[in-house]
Amino acid sequence: MRNILLIFSFLWFALPAQAQEDIALNDVNVDDLGNVTDKFQESFFEALKQKAIENYDRAITALDQCIALQPEEAILYFEKGKNMALSGDTEGAESNYLKALKLRPKQRDIMESLYEVYYAKQEFDKAIDLVKQLIDFDVQYKEDLARIYIRTKEFDKALALLDQLDEELGKDTYRDQMRRQAYALSGGDLKEQAIEERIKANPEAEQNYLNLIYVFSEQGDTQKAYETAQKLLKINPKSDAAHLALYKFNLDKGNIEEAVRSMDKVLKSTSIEVKAKHSVLNDFLLFVEEHPEFENELEEAIALFSEKEKIDVNQELASYYLKNDDKEKALSYYVNAYQNEPEDFNVIKNLMILQLEAQKFQETVKLAQEGQDLYPSQPIFYLISGVANNSLENFTAAINDLEMGIDYVIEDPTMKSDFYTQLGVAYEKSGDPTKAAEYKKRATELMQ
Repeated sequence: MRNILLIFSFLWFALPAQAQEDIALNDVNVDDLGNVTDKFQESFFEALKQKAIENYDRAITALDQCIALQPEEAILYFEKGKNMALSGDTEGAESNYLKALKLRPKQRDIMESLYEVYYAKQEFDKAIDLVKQLIDFDVQYKEDLARIYIRTKEFDKALALLDQLDEELGKDTYRDQMRRQAYALSGGDLKEQAIEERIKANPEAEQNYLNLIYVFSEQGDTQKAYETAQKLLKINPKSDAAHLALYKFNLDKGNIEEAVRSMDKVLKSTSIEVKAKHSVLNDFLLFVEEHPEFENELEEAIALFSEKEKIDVNQELASYYLKNDDKEKALSYYVNAYQNEPEDFNVIKNLMILQLEAQKFQETVKLAQEGQDLYPSQPIFYLISGVANNSLENFTAAINDLEMGIDYVIEDPTMKSDFYTQLGVAYEKSGDPTKAAEYKKRATELMQ
């Protein structure tokens, strides 16, 4: 399962078990072990205590004392295995999990812990056998099996499992990532002919066409991706996913109206994931950077995306217009972005700078103060506040901000020079020419 920690850092934990006849061993306490001696109870609780304070060797010693008294209790070997795993002894952990499993066959929590050991040791043949049994408890273990098949370079098996899970549970971003990983790692071993054979075997399965479109897209062959999308539309005229390929093909061919039409279908689709929609939108944004005559279409597409997915893209639009030196539009979109994300560092910074350039000094000071409250060690907020206050002839306020903020400037002579320059202005305008001259001199020296 995806929720099992398979990176073997030995931070192990018990996973929630589904209802089953056997009580999960993780939930067993000494009272469930029947009539036991005082010596057994003392050793058992000592093991739990030592494990809790990470004295795993002492916990194992205490469990060995319990095993000597009651050698047929699966919980003892299970606990001993967990302590060995936590101490880095995977061989010992495996041995004790197997003993526990022999006493309690098909016990899920033992099987899960043993599976983690096999995966960590990269003993994938053993892991495959075990995870196939775990699928009986939870179908999501098929994802684990697919991941192992990718590790063992059995890409066809992995892809077949991922497609099966999509059919059973619906599409999923994580499985799409695994699918892309399988394609990327397969190199020349997984050619389009293999997928085409699967299409012939099951011509109604949409996922096979989408897999083939992905392969062609990765190869940069938009013509073949387009042809495959057309075939998909023949078997399913309402397929929104086909328009992912049609959009790119038409855009590359200069058929902008057709591309925009396909993009519109993609953005309105309820079956296409947000990540794919975002990718199309970013692609179109790059296109519009070179063809600004389509800015209206871009804004309409972004508005549609925002409406359908409830995702704020004002910052992306603001960045786009800022990059293209349309500062008026950039300012308006940063205002919108700020309303939705009032604590975002880049939004505050860029909006503040644009307000300053637009000579909206009061707004600049107010926003700079908010920036100082949120990010008190960021010198940019003190510098901009100082510049704006100088422009408003609030020289005392400017000096306070600038003298406070300059202490946060580290290894940035240009910014430090800007601070000194503004301090020179503030002191000169407030009637202290000596200090003004001193700061101007410092600014000049820094830039020499």
